[in-house]
Amino acid sequence: IRYFCLSRGLGDVYKRQTYYYLLIFFFLYGCANEKKLNVEYVSATYELLDDEIATTMPGTLRVAGDFLVWEDPFARDYFVHVHEKETGRKVGVMGKVGEGPREFITGGINGSCIDNRFFAVDANGKTRGFLSLDSLSQSKDAFIPMTEEERLSRPAMAEYAKNVYIGVADAGAEHCFETLLHGQASSFGNYPIPQVKQYLGGERGYNASRGVFVCSCYDFPYLALYQQGEDEFSLVWEWRTDGDEYEIRNNEVIFDRRVKGVRGLCMSKDFIITLQRDRRKDDTDESTVGRDASKCPHTVFLYDYDGNLVKIVDLGIPVMRIASEEQSNTLYAIGVNPDFVLVKYEL
Repeated sequence: IRYFCLSRGLGDVYKRQTYYYLLIFFFLYGCANEKKLNVEYVSATYELLDDEIATTMPGTLRVAGDFLVWEDPFARDYFVHVHEKETGRKVGVMGKVGEGPREFITGGINGSCIDNRFFAVDANGKTRGFLSLDSLSQSKDAFIPMTEEERLSRPAMAEYAKNVYIGVADAGAEHCFETLLHGQASSFGNYPIPQVKQYLGGERGYNASRGVFVCSCYDFPYLALYQQGEDEFSLVWEWRTDGDEYEIRNNEVIFDRRVKGVRGLCMSKDFIITLQRDRRKDDTDESTVGRDASKCPHTVFLYDYDGNLVKIVDLGIPVMRIASEEQSNTLYAIGVNPDFVLVKYEL
């Protein structure tokens, strides 16, 4: 190019071409950024479902068919609470706390409700079995023990759908997750910080109707989506911050504790919904939050399934837990006003 520009005529042509190319570049760049920055900021008003959520700290909230289910990790009687999804009416409780053969010292339920029941385990005991919503609705004992075959065959991974198991791989493994899809074992997943092959902790969700798995990180902004194939998951897109929320020392990640990533994640019909702090308007130092629920974020970020941020919604109150379902764009939440409340929004 430099050689041909020695000719004045060709040099003028080259300059004009360069000028046009620059115009096209800036036009396309502007359009790309316009799309990226075309985020709608809205406020939402909740519908109150229950203002008597009696707990010192609510655990995970889930939608299960016609019910809303939330855990109480510090319960002294039953650690699972069930409400009607539409009205908020309390249906009952299940998962008895105790040291008996059908009781849980520190109980927890699987992330998905399959066949209208949750798989439940005891982190500090030996109890494993199912908690049935059908049995609870019929005023029967909700606990269903595992059969011997189930005890021997069930993988030590979370079941996200029928025969879809996903777990965290050991540190240092080639991929972040391992999976068992209809009996076929494989591994998948990029590490959020590629230099460190270590699972960093975060929210995970699965949308059965779309066959996608989404994961995030608690300690810095990160989000990734994987598409399920016949016997494996493949990365579709991932997004991570370009900020300075962490540094790496001696192969260890040191996070800036003043900033957090995604504190809650769920998927609706049209959106991947994350509970995040909108730092344009709320620069709360996360290291000061602790268990102060009044300092929780009051915004959710709505991404489409292509990974584009399309909307930031101010929920009006601090929110600790969120949940949704694949058939609608209704968001359910446990928030603070001033005590814990169970609410819903139409997004």
